Amino acid sequence: MGPEGRSVLALVGNRSEAEVAPLLARLPPHAREAIERLSPLASVARIRSRLVIAHGAGDDSIPFTESLRLAEAAGTRAVILETFHHTGPAPFLALLLPRARDAWRLARLADLLLRFDD
Repeated sequence: MGPEGRSVLALVGNRSEAEVAPLLARLPPHAREAIERLSPLASVARIRSRLVIAHGAGDDSIPFTESLRLAEAAGTRAVILETFHHTGPAPFLALLLPRARDAWRLARLADLLLRFDD
């Protein structure tokens, strides 16, 4: 595998948010351009309808901070859920309070989705 392939592999295998920017900088220019074209950040300002963004804080594929950036670019807010993740269930009692907070966040999110007063 060449240096370009190793740089892509390093980014894909990374689990540290602090390493994302340096790893992106090491990608070949065509790969960085492709990632920019995939990003919704550039086009989100053109969305004229209401935008509701929800993201699980435990998402280890896409950091929830990307949804925060997207919400900021869109002039809206993101609902960050503590107990929604891709890694399987955690012990029930350990997540009781976070699940109660997420239930409230989901109720508010449903309210946002069902509003007609905007």
